Amino acid sequence: MKISKIHNVSLIAFVLIVCGCSDYTPKPKAYPRINYPEAGVIPTEINCPFNLLIPKYSKLAIYPSEDKNCWYNINFDQFNATLHLSYIPIQGQNDLDSLTEDAYRLVFKPHLQRAEEIIEREISDSSNGISGMIYDLQGKTATPFNFFVSDGKSHFLRGSFYFNSRTKRDSVLPIYNFINKDILKTIKSISFK
Repeated sequence: MKISKIHNVSLIAFVLIVCGCSDYTPKPKAYPRINYPEAGVIPTEINCPFNLLIPKYSKLAIYPSEDKNCWYNINFDQFNATLHLSYIPIQGQNDLDSLTEDAYRLVFKPHLQRAEEIIEREISDSSNGISGMIYDLQGKTATPFNFFVSDGKSHFLRGSFYFNSRTKRDSVLPIYNFINKDILKTIKSISFK
C-alpha cells in the first residue's frame, strides 16, 4: 500500500513537471497532401471554328452567356481553378490590332502594381499559321497566366487562368506548375478551321 502511494505521488509530480514546461514550440502550419491526377491532354468536341486538346482531369463547359458564342471554361474542379477561353472572330487588321491591345491591357493594367514581374513569351507555330503571346504573372496577382493566339486573319482566342478562391502564391505554386504544363500543351494544340 505504501509503495502504491509513493508511485501515485511520483506519477503526479512527473505529470506536473512535464505540463509545466514553458519551452513548448508549436509545429509550423502544414499544407495538405496533394494527389495529382494523371497528366496529359485529350481531344474534345466543340462546335466552334477552332480545335484544341484539354487536360485529362478537366471539364470543358460553355460560358454561360447567350451573346458570347464559342466562349468556354476549362474547369479544374479538383484544384478549384478555371481557364477562361474567349473566342472572337476578326473583322479586319484594325480589329486584330485592337484585340491584341485589349489582351495586353487586360494583363498589364490591373496587375502592374501587384505583380512582381510579368514575363512575356511569344507563341509562333508556322505549321499551323498561329502566333500570339503568353504572359506569366509573378507575385500577388489574381491570375498567374494569360495568353492569346491568332491566325492573323480570321480568328482570335484569348485565355486567362484563375484559382477560384483567394490563395497564397507559395501554397498553390505546385498545383499551378502541374496544371501549367498541360495548359501549354492545350495552347500548342490549338488549330483554327
